[in-house]
Amino acid sequence: AASTPPGEIQIRHWRPPGDQPSTPPAAPKVVKAHSFASLFDSNSRMNAAAAILAVVVFIATTTCTDAAAAAAASTPPSFPGAPSKKVKLLQVQVVHRHGDRTPITPMKNETYWKGILPPQHVLDGISKGTRLVGDGNSAHGSTHAAAGRGPFGQLSQLGLLQMVGLGSKLRKELHFDDDEDADNDANNLHHEDEHGHQHINKGKLFHAKAPIHPQRIKVTSTNFPRTVQSVQGLLVGLFPDGTDDHHIEIDVTKTNKMIPDPQPRRTAEQMELERKLAARPHLAEREEEMRDLRTKASDALRDALGEGYDKVNYGVGEEENDDGTNNEYRAKPLSWSQLAEITTCLRARNLLPESITEADQEAISAHAAWRWFENLRHPRLARLAMHDMTMNIVDGLHKSKSCARTGTEEDEPLLHIYSAHDSTLIGLLCAFHLQQPSQWPEYASFIKVELIEVEDVGSSSQVSEKDYYVRFSLNGEVLRSSWSMDENGELHDLLSLDRLTEMVNKEHHDDEIAVTIGAATAVEAEK
Repeated sequence: AASTPPGEIQIRHWRPPGDQPSTPPAAPKVVKAHSFASLFDSNSRMNAAAAILAVVVFIATTTCTDAAAAAAASTPPSFPGAPSKKVKLLQVQVVHRHGDRTPITPMKNETYWKGILPPQHVLDGISKGTRLVGDGNSAHGSTHAAAGRGPFGQLSQLGLLQMVGLGSKLRKELHFDDDEDADNDANNLHHEDEHGHQHINKGKLFHAKAPIHPQRIKVTSTNFPRTVQSVQGLLVGLFPDGTDDHHIEIDVTKTNKMIPDPQPRRTAEQMELERKLAARPHLAEREEEMRDLRTKASDALRDALGEGYDKVNYGVGEEENDDGTNNEYRAKPLSWSQLAEITTCLRARNLLPESITEADQEAISAHAAWRWFENLRHPRLARLAMHDMTMNIVDGLHKSKSCARTGTEEDEPLLHIYSAHDSTLIGLLCAFHLQQPSQWPEYASFIKVELIEVEDVGSSSQVSEKDYYVRFSLNGEVLRSSWSMDENGELHDLLSLDRLTEMVNKEHHDDEIAVTIGAATAVEAEK
């Protein structure tokens, strides 16, 4: 904001108080962080002090659940009352949202928005040790309306700090600290809980004998500058001492499979289903209730909008066809996705127009969130939008389960990082039938998918059976899948890998049958 002292950035942030992700914040919290001038030295190496600051900023500005929930997701699972078991974490897949960004919709004050972007030498520094892998399809991200242009839709200085902090947080969650396993004693690498279950490597993925290493991780990103830069920042936090000349490849070829609203859509069916769902009576009724706020906010923002704002058209159930009549089109209110993203960026920097109150902004964000969840909760739409990515995640779990761990590049990665968007996280929450989280996935939010091996201890048979489970969490809050429901109607933290695979495949198979029957019915009707 204009009142912010030089060399500092001011960040407004909030915590949703209710149990709905669409419930907006009641009161913002203001913290300060130093500028990026000292983040990297002249050799583009990250300064230790700046790295610590990044963690502080991440903790202060990233939405988190309460401490108990956060601890639950980083604590090894237990099995009260069951026979003693050996529990081992085999793989973790992390799907994160990018960090804080500038508005996607063009604004008039380009100079201001350019001024909050990371300097080029910082971007050069975080890119060292990484290599983008693309093909003929990797340009999809750059052509999407949400990619932004110029300084818009770009990762901010704060956003990069958030991502460095997230990398540091993940390192702490997944790797022993040096003093934890200094003895290198095999017994010190395990932990026995109060139920007598033995947690191999203390429930963590990496340790001194098998540390975090570029060869043991895989990185996939949408081909948007803000997601690529976000995961590069995360890798700085994950590898604070660098990668010893090992380059980490960032696969940017999967953009259209990692977002629920690719442009164009993968199938005509998805586009048609989105239109039908958006026209449902209860949505139309809610739209009527919110119409005055939409008009008021659009009018208040119009003078601040830059050239081409009316061409920014994205979001599940929100994309419209431009009829070419620019004057009529310009008079239309902004979409809810635009209103939410613009006002969120402005509010974080104390730049909201006077006629848009904080309560208005909260209502806008709440309604935009409600629309996304209301559409993507439809089972068929969730599968059309996210099936490829859910199958990729499930396939990775099975490959890791079967991997012999030879220590070569052929091994399935222990850690797979996906750099994506809030729409990606929402799509996965719906596709995996997970509980609705207590918060909207804000900047630097992350879904963690853990593969856990469980083996009975002291089995009478020479070859003990091993079971495999999956646990989901969002920002430290464990989320249960409806697929984990037992015969008593209770949901569980752990979902059998076999059950997960069965349900993902079953729903896809049922869809194929339904499409085949529908096509046959249509042919008969034409005869």
